Amino acid sequence: MKKSNLIFAFFFVLLGLLTAIAPYSFAHVCEHGEKIMKCFWTARIELFLGLSIAILGLVKVFARDNGFQLGLNIGIILNAAGVFLTPTVLIGVCAMKKMHCHAVAQPVLVVFGILILVVSLIQSVILWKKR
Repeated sequence: MKKSNLIFAFFFVLLGLLTAIAPYSFAHVCEHGEKIMKCFWTARIELFLGLSIAILGLVKVFARDNGFQLGLNIGIILNAAGVFLTPTVLIGVCAMKKMHCHAVAQPVLVVFGILILVVSLIQSVILWKKR
């Protein structure tokens, strides 16, 4: 495996894991009380999407074929779009702007989604030119 592909794979694993743990740690969402808030469901979906991106990144470590790498990037791009869209459009977070999930978790997840999406698109262009 080329060193550049390994660097991209490491990036996807790292950001995938950060996306998965963010709503439960440094960019936490509201605690589950009597009423389940929207941010609770956003956190659950982000956990799944982040782990999915991390697993696809791990698979990229062992993938040698550029076409297969490109296919994995399509999966990562779709998951990255989900990371971006879940807290903004699909489910959202609490409506109160002073809530931690609105002020911190949503921007963090949006930035992670955009970073993963942009890096995956960059690697896809590189892989496409090599074909």
